Formats: sequence, structure tokens, C-alpha cells
Amino acid sequence: MPSHAATFSPAGWTETAPGAWTKDLLRSPGDSFTLVRLAAGAVLPEPGDRLLVLEGAIAHHRAGAYVAPDGALSSTDGCLALSISGERLGDPADDVFSPAGWRNSSPGQWYRLLLDAAFDETFDERLVGLSYFEPGSFSPRHPHPTAHRFLFLDGEADDEVVFPDGTRTTARRARGDFVDYPVQVEHQTFSRSGCLILFLHEPVR
Repeated sequence: MPSHAATFSPAGWTETAPGAWTKDLLRSPGDSFTLVRLAAGAVLPEPGDRLLVLEGAIAHHRAGAYVAPDGALSSTDGCLALSISGERLGDPADDVFSPAGWRNSSPGQWYRLLLDAAFDETFDERLVGLSYFEPGSFSPRHPHPTAHRFLFLDGEADDEVVFPDGTRTTARRARGDFVDYPVQVEHQTFSRSGCLILFLHEPVR
């Protein structure tokens, strides 16, 4: 199970071009997730299929932009971004962190999908989106018949997973943590302080 804690920290980066650093979180036949950090004036030659700007700006895209790059991108002031490659990643958007487009899924919990898809209790299709937990909110244990990948963008939560063999793990997740549950699991989350998560469900083939 690939898991990376505190991925926004200074450790573990590879300089791939002058002033451009990357950190691979996951590379698989279906998806790849790579963090990108650019210094002021640096160029990202291969941005991936989608780029979510987390801090700063790249080209004319500021934090919250979900970008479909068509070539190299440069950053005037520097930025931190997540590069995602794979299928069905959704349409670009100017600001996915804005209040528009969010839906209430249960008390204290909100989600925003980044692609046009149904979202129901089966959790059995490919989905990519954002999930927000208000402080004190709780997601009861539920099955995930898909691989479940997520990156904590802000806040923290207690995360419990039960694997098919009955093995149970619990961990405190915080900003910058990336986790990939590549098999079918049952999952529940509780956030005392509130949190914002980017998630992707990938059907297990």
C-alpha cells in the first residue's frame, strides 16, 4: 500500500529542470500522481493530463485552478501543484476550491466531483473529486469496491480501514498525506478539526 506522509515537506524532491522539482506519489498502469514545485520563473515541461494548483500560480492559473495543459507551463512567482495522469479526470475549472459546485452528502460533509458522473452509495465507478469534512463530522464505515487514492490538502482526520482478511488499521492523517488503498476495503473517517481531501476511486480490474 503506497503511503506518503507530509509530502509537502522539503524532503524527497527530485530536481527535473532548473528551479523545477517533482515528487512521485503513485505510478501505476491506471493513474499517476506527482507533486510539482516551481521556483519563480521556472518551467514545467511535462505537466501531465491535469494539474491542480495548490499554492501560488502557474501561467495565468492561480490556486484552485484545475488545468488541462496543452504544453509546457511556467510560473512567474513560484507554485505548488499536483499533476495527475489517467482516464476520465474531468473538465478544467478556474477554481475548484470556491463555494460553487459543492453538494452536501451527509451532516457536515460536502463533496465536489471533478468529472460528470453519478455519485451514490455503491462507490463502484471511477470518480475524482474533493471531499470536505466540517469540524466534528464523521463518515460511517462503508465499502469501497474500488481502489481508493487520496491526498489530504488541508486539516487532519482519523482514518480507519478494514481489509478483506479482517485486518484493521487506523492512522491520523494530516495535510500532505497521500494514501493508496489498492484493494477492496471498508473505510471510515472522523475529523475533529475539519479537512479537505482530493480523492480518486479506480475500479479494480
